[in-house]
Amino acid sequence: MQNKRFIAGALCPQCQQRDKIFTYQQDSKKWRACASCDFIEPFDDTAFAGSREIPTRVNQNKPGEQPLAHEVAYEPVKLIDPKNDS
Repeated sequence: MQNKRFIAGALCPQCQQRDKIFTYQQDSKKWRACASCDFIEPFDDTAFAGSREIPTRVNQNKPGEQPLAHEVAYEPVKLIDPKNDS
């Protein structure tokens, strides 16, 4: 079992415990398992590739609120030499 990665907020389909599901890779196949019970199944993360992010209070601006710096589009600035009149 290599590189266990827990899935935040995931609910185990068998024991219904939250934050116990993790994925790992074994023999070039990806698996999903629970740390609390004996649940295990093959995991196909390509099924979620086209999923749209669910709007939450964390990823939405409040009305009238300015976007964060990393959300604002930026334009490159052209530097000029004031000594060169060309």
